[in-house]
Amino acid sequence: MKNKSILEIKNLDVEYSTLTDKVVALKDINITVEEGESLGIIGESGCGKSTLSYAIMDYLPSNGLSNGKILFKGENLLEKSPKEQTKYRGDRIAMVYQNPYSSLNPSLTIGFQLDEVTMFHRGFSRKEARNASIEALKDLYLGDAAGIVRRYPHQISGGMQQRICIAMALLCKPDLLILDEPTTALDVTTEVVILDIISELKKKYNMSLIYISHDIGVINKVSDRIAVMYRGEVVETGSQHTIYKHPEHPYTRALINCMPRSGIVKEEVRLNAIPGYVAKRSAAETGCPFVSRCEKKTLICQENYGLKESKANHFSSCSRAYAEDVPDKERTRLKIPLENNVKEENILSIKDLYKYYGGPGKKVRALDGVSVSLERNSVLGVVGESGCGKSTMGLTVSGLLKPTKGQLIFDGIDIAVSWRKRTPEILKNIQLIFQNPGRSLNPSFTIETIIGRPMKKLLGIKSKTERRKMVIDILKKVDLGEEYLSRKASQLSGGEMQRVALARAFSISPDLLVCDEPTSALDVSVQASVLNLLGELQQESKASYIFISHDLNVINYISDYIMVMYLGRICEYGRKDEVVGPPYHPYTEALISAVPDVDPDSAKQQIRLEGSPPNPTKKIKGCPFEGRCHKKIGKICETTAPPKVYFSDDHFVFCHLSPGKLGAK
Repeated sequence: MKNKSILEIKNLDVEYSTLTDKVVALKDINITVEEGESLGIIGESGCGKSTLSYAIMDYLPSNGLSNGKILFKGENLLEKSPKEQTKYRGDRIAMVYQNPYSSLNPSLTIGFQLDEVTMFHRGFSRKEARNASIEALKDLYLGDAAGIVRRYPHQISGGMQQRICIAMALLCKPDLLILDEPTTALDVTTEVVILDIISELKKKYNMSLIYISHDIGVINKVSDRIAVMYRGEVVETGSQHTIYKHPEHPYTRALINCMPRSGIVKEEVRLNAIPGYVAKRSAAETGCPFVSRCEKKTLICQENYGLKESKANHFSSCSRAYAEDVPDKERTRLKIPLENNVKEENILSIKDLYKYYGGPGKKVRALDGVSVSLERNSVLGVVGESGCGKSTMGLTVSGLLKPTKGQLIFDGIDIAVSWRKRTPEILKNIQLIFQNPGRSLNPSFTIETIIGRPMKKLLGIKSKTERRKMVIDILKKVDLGEEYLSRKASQLSGGEMQRVALARAFSISPDLLVCDEPTSALDVSVQASVLNLLGELQQESKASYIFISHDLNVINYISDYIMVMYLGRICEYGRKDEVVGPPYHPYTEALISAVPDVDPDSAKQQIRLEGSPPNPTKKIKGCPFEGRCHKKIGKICETTAPPKVYFSDDHFVFCHLSPGKLGAK
């Protein structure tokens, strides 16, 4: 029996008026959410996902105009006055945003911000509101709820801040909860805990959910049904199983194929990067919104376009995802010949590296004795939760941080000093790519100046004409044209900015590239193109990479070797096939179990890590992971540093478990 609908969106259009024209953000949206149902909405940035949530919440900016119907329990929200909307917004319909830092007021305690929700919407007294706030925090499995309400946002971690935002949304027990990419900026271990909690609370309070994301793996964990959006339209809807196993729209299939996942590695397969980008839509535009980027398009596409029910509860505006009249593009790579896969000499050797932050009193142990080597023409993937020391290691290698002690042997020279004391040759040969390309590119300079500057400073090329020719050549290698020379960073998309950052790094032919989460802020389609590009440039230039990420699927795709870090120490190191399958260290096992699966039918035993890492200001006697370990064997884990256990010449772990029990289920 079909459940009663809690939300019906009918023929919804949203336009934004600009100084020059009107931009269509949503066009003819028809979506239904039933009582107790979870609807996942997926699509790239600019597809209208967030605009749809803002239209439901009546949060559209002043230049936004909406038409159609948004029926919540039969009441059309678009006909309500702003005063009438307050009865629904935050009370019956609540929303959780992507960035908890901008959702919480830094000058008010967490308790005050939680209390005012029930005091405003439910008329609670201050005492009743505080009790409700503490109860909501307990629902989110936050220990010491009574203590947390007295803290300020900056005094808790990002994962805890996001749980506070969810608690705030749940205080009035809403009928509908909208979550706009609430876990995008979080570690996989924190993400999986929050997704599990959301699913539990949905059942506990019989809520309906709308979950927005660009990651189909995340969507699969919380959604019963999925709607795929592109350029303001819903192009396909169906159950999560149907969408993954039998996508009908070429855009749905392309999105799924963008995702790096188990078994897909750079040596064999190029990821499916969708050509082009999400363009703005004018009011006059009609027909299929995806036609300009579609690899399956034909001359009759526009005539047949329109949302139709192909099977029971499966709607699609196109059925050409697997059309055979247009052959699929070849995605495989030529495998590297076996005789070339010989061990190379080390380009970098890190020996007993320590980095402490803070003064003589409390010292934060960001790196606590890291020793590892990197071969020439290879990629070392570094993975772990936030605060494990990944970025600190990358910054010490690049010279932006001076290590407290230890050695960094690069090409036979110890470079454990600040970049100011390094030779121009060393500066040229070690380059760094940051996570946020928008903040790493000077907004005042043109792309030509940004890429050409290291050529002038580090290669000594004084001729502007010669530099321009070299800049054009490197832009072509990253699939950008000559027309980008005069543009500035603000005129580029996120993917284009990251390509410029890549071009700048490769413009002086470095031997070592430190990539600090270069794809974590990007859409899956842009991420795929950047990963393909990194693989091709590395194969062509023979450069070595240190690739830092918290996404194990990305690490597994791009890397040759993987190093798993926890609280400034190495847990496990080895070739990627040794580390990822099967995992040996309990922490690696937990990380892999937390990665959301692209395939909703994939059966994987999940290991939820409880608690937080130990205080990094205190010296740890035993294993740093023992307080959260699901395979802890006793007091020895607390008092004695774990031994280094080898499984092969290239594969080792630090653990007290016997080799036979490591990796055992």
